[in-house]
This record gives sequence, structure tokens and C-alpha cells, in this order.
Amino acid sequence: MRMWDFFCIFAAQIYKFDTKGRFMATAQNRKKRVLVTYIEAGFGHITTANSIASAIEALHDPNIEVIRKYMFKDDPVLVKLEKSYVRDVKWANTFPWHNYLQMAATHIGGIHNSLPFVVSLIYRKVREKYLAELAQIKPDIIIDTHYFTSFLATEYRDKVDPHVKVVTYDPDNNVHNWWNIRVDKFIVNCRLAFHEALEKDFTRKQLMIVPFVTRKEIMDVTEDKAYYREQYGLPQDRFTVMVAAGGYGKSGMNRVVNALMHVKYPITIIAICGTNKRMYNRLMSLKTKVAPHIDLRPYEFVNKVYELNRASDVFLTKGGPNAMLDSALLGVPIGVFYCASPIEYKSMHLFTSILNCGRFFRTAHRIVRWVNECASDPSILDIYIDAENEVRAKGNGAVQIAQFIQTYE
Repeated sequence: MRMWDFFCIFAAQIYKFDTKGRFMATAQNRKKRVLVTYIEAGFGHITTANSIASAIEALHDPNIEVIRKYMFKDDPVLVKLEKSYVRDVKWANTFPWHNYLQMAATHIGGIHNSLPFVVSLIYRKVREKYLAELAQIKPDIIIDTHYFTSFLATEYRDKVDPHVKVVTYDPDNNVHNWWNIRVDKFIVNCRLAFHEALEKDFTRKQLMIVPFVTRKEIMDVTEDKAYYREQYGLPQDRFTVMVAAGGYGKSGMNRVVNALMHVKYPITIIAICGTNKRMYNRLMSLKTKVAPHIDLRPYEFVNKVYELNRASDVFLTKGGPNAMLDSALLGVPIGVFYCASPIEYKSMHLFTSILNCGRFFRTAHRIVRWVNECASDPSILDIYIDAENEVRAKGNGAVQIAQFIQTYE
């Protein structure tokens, strides 16, 4: 073998060429850059992205560089888009028909054509700015938890860097029409979503199913409710109800808290108002005016809200998949009082009717009756707690995603 042939073979093992003929190092001589994208469109997407990024970092793999990036913060065009998503979530949490109409619109022009059409018609500048952001980062793998960032990631792969791999985790418990079938790997968290993905034309090779993805902090909670009641100065001997409706404190939460004032047994009401300053101020002013057997505890945004969840006997919330999941993993039965979209309705159905982690209530009157029953006999909740223990026993899907990313090329 000639010396030149030997050199070419050796070089081919170490380097590969990009689409423009330039040398590009492989994983043999540089770290694999794994980009985890963040978008605020409800806090669930951020929580899920954090969970996956933390699980990859916990591997302590010297060959992987994890990049966490809030993609819509550095450019006015991108900031404007994210604000519109936040506004949409707040609208959906107040007027459920808003999101139902949006979901219906995804059928216009075919389920795989409507999003590309909307992006080309309305969001061309967003696409250009977003692809420019990705080009600066130069990732090897892009991990998304939102349909829009997933779509833009595939645009980057197809138009800029064909070597990048696009991995999407669907934090919902179903697969709606705008999840992108062009991704390299699409990860779901339940069999219902898996079968819906097949119906939406994902291939079996693209699909991966893992247990529910959650934060490591949730799985690390081992202390009982008495421990956290002491930490937060909550009464030990009162039935405790936590009420939350996402980070924005919408979705009829006021109505539910007001209804709980009519519970006839001594209870503690933990009201998580999130960023809803107006509701927080109203509840704080109401705190000293409620009946003596009602202990009202309003909170603004709480970083470790799962600790208050664990301190509770039941958790009343809207049908957000991440909030219900946290409560189930903590062994706190769920009562759902609002579904902002078809996505949340299907998630509610999964956690209440299939996994048996709680109940769905159409009226506040039924919530009050349930709380009265449970406060008088907490053993009513045992059937839900047993079911939630089964969910927890399946482990954290973020760990499985991290292990997959570790070997994915």
C-alpha cells in the first residue's frame, strides 16, 4: 500500500467533509454538542427541557457538551413570537374554545401541510432568525419539546447542516397534527401517544417510547407530607388541598378557591397564584376574612412547588400533563377542573380514567362534595395513591432519553 493511500484511509477515519467541502471533525476529536432548546409556551415545556438536559449532564460523559438555550430571547423578532405564545396560552386558559379552534385549523390543507404553510406565510422572518441562531451554535443533536421548535430544527437540518440530528420529545400524552414527521427521532411517553403517532404517519423506526419524563428532584422526594408541612409552617392535623392552574394562575382557579370556602371540615387551602399578581393580592386580603375552619395560604410563583404538592392530601388543577404527572409521582391524588385544549382533555383522560390517579370534575359543587368526603374519610384516596405508586415505579423517562443521546450519532 502506498503511503498516500494509507494517509487517505487514516484521514477518512478521523475527519468527514461537510456539504461545502470543508473538513469537519467527528466525535473522535471533539465533544458532541447537544442543544436543548427552550420556549415559554406554558411552563411545562421549560420543565421538560430542564429534566432532559439535567439527565444528560448527570451522565458526566466527557464526550458530550450540553447546551441549554432559550431560543427566543436574543432577537426582537423571536421575542415577539414567544410573547404571542404566552398570550395564546393565557387565552386558552381563560377561554377553552380558543385552543379548540386552533386545533381544528390544523386540518386545513392537510395535517402535514398547514404548519409549513403558516410558517412560510407569517413566520418567514422568525425562521430566518431562528436558523441563524442555530448556525451560531453549530449543534450535532437538537432536542426539542415543542412542535414549532421541532419544525424549525428540521428546517435547519435540511437547509443548513444535513449532519445534525433532530430529536423531539412530546411532553403531551397525545400527538396532535403539528408535530413534525420529518424529525430523526420522535419520543413519546405512553402507548396512546405511540399509536397516535403511527396514525399521524410517523414510522416505527422514528418512534421511541419511554416512561414519563420528570425532574430528578421529583423522583428524589422521599420525605412524607408531615415533613413538608413542618417546613412550610402548615398545620399537621388539617386536610390539605393544593390548588394550581399553571404558572399563570388562570383556568377558573378563582372559582375553585371560592368554592372551597364552603367545605364544612377544617382544611388548609394552598393556592398557587403563579404570576397572577391580581389573584394573589385578592386572596391575601381574603385570608383573614374566611371562616375559622378554613386556613387559606396564597403563594406567588414557587420554585419548589412540588414540596407544597407533597405536603397536600389532594391536588386540584387544570389538565396540564406536567402538573398532573408531578402530583402522581408524589403520590398526591388529582382533581382536574379545567381542560384548556384537546391536548389537556386527553391528558386528563389518561391520568384519571386510564391510570386512575384522580378524578375529573365539571362543576365546583362536585369538587366541594369530594373534598368533604375525603376530609371525613381520607382512606377514600387510597385507590388513587396505589395507582400513582405504579406510575412512579416505572422510573424517569429523562434517564432513558439521556442514555439514548449518549450513543446516538
